[in-house]
Amino acid sequence: MSGDIDVEVGTSAEELGQQFVEAWEAAERGEVREPRRVLVFHDFETLLSVLSATRLRLLKHLAREPAPSIRALAGSVGRDYRRVHEDVTALVEAGLIEQHGLRLSVAARSVQARLDLSGEPA
Repeated sequence: MSGDIDVEVGTSAEELGQQFVEAWEAAERGEVREPRRVLVFHDFETLLSVLSATRLRLLKHLAREPAPSIRALAGSVGRDYRRVHEDVTALVEAGLIEQHGLRLSVAARSVQARLDLSGEPA
């Protein structure tokens, strides 16, 4: 577990491109910046499909107590193995859970979210 993960919802491709250009230009000037880990979702509905309340509970549980396996995690949270496996797979693919062999842990100590309410298409 290290650092933070920023979650952005509704961020436009143009804005992401601008952030990339700014980072590139800073690097060319020799400026050292902390790398950012960012998950970007097109809209709030997509965010909720990946980061449901049930999956948030799994993340909080793993933050307190890493699990030696998915089966052990399912047992410790009192849920069906198959459902926990589906949730863990989605969270690993999103970069929120790290899996080393069978062992599971959260990928970051905190997740910070930003929601663009402008209504502009992403």
